[in-house]
Amino acid sequence: MQLSTDSSLLWYKLSTSLKDAHLKTFEAQPTVKRDIATFNEDIGEIKSVDDLMKNRRVLTMVLSAFQLESEIDKPAMVRKILTENPADEDSLVNRLAEPRWAKLASAMYGLNANPDFFQNQSNVDAILAGYKTNEFEKFEGENADGVREALYFKRLAGDVDALSQIMADKTLMHVVRVGLGLPESFQSLSYEQQRDRLEKQINIEDFKDPEKIEKMVQRFLVYTEINNTDPTANPMLSLFQPISTDNSFVGPQPIQIDLFV
Repeated sequence: MQLSTDSSLLWYKLSTSLKDAHLKTFEAQPTVKRDIATFNEDIGEIKSVDDLMKNRRVLTMVLSAFQLESEIDKPAMVRKILTENPADEDSLVNRLAEPRWAKLASAMYGLNANPDFFQNQSNVDAILAGYKTNEFEKFEGENADGVREALYFKRLAGDVDALSQIMADKTLMHVVRVGLGLPESFQSLSYEQQRDRLEKQINIEDFKDPEKIEKMVQRFLVYTEINNTDPTANPMLSLFQPISTDNSFVGPQPIQIDLFV
């Protein structure tokens, strides 16, 4: 299968096969170098959640480490999640479905009682590592639609033990939905309807198999290209046939194709 220069699948393959070179290019960006330098300069002065909330750049990097940088303008919610004990069943974070908030709360709760939290280099390194991973995936995603989501999925899919984990994570769910050829209207179904349909199409044990994870990623990228391309200009559409399932929605059914280049 030939891939165009703006192909999502092509850019994904380049990102994974040339990761070290791409990472060096990413780290050499002036904005990245500036943000990391500022973080290292300021982090030693962060002694409390209040200090963190007052330093927008450091807070943005902390949120980015958990793929939550888009929530920077929700200070009340962020503060509440950072200050409440995640072990408390009544805390806000335990009422949210999105697992990234729980990871943030668990990682950062120690800052409430320990003013030397960021004197521990392992805590600093963990934030920087998460920030670099997230921002690098965003950087790669600028080349073609779906690449960021594909890299995220490949990195985390192996930790999936239950369907509920997929449904709670909007990015994992997006990759699975698109990879299965399910249309956007699938999202309008009730949680129970979505769960029942996915249970018929997903074997959770497949998420322990790197080859099957890779196949799902590549299916997702192929469908992403198709969904974002004018059908009259995309010869790949001849490889797909529309189907109807349970008279509830319509989606494409792939004919067997070789996804490897």
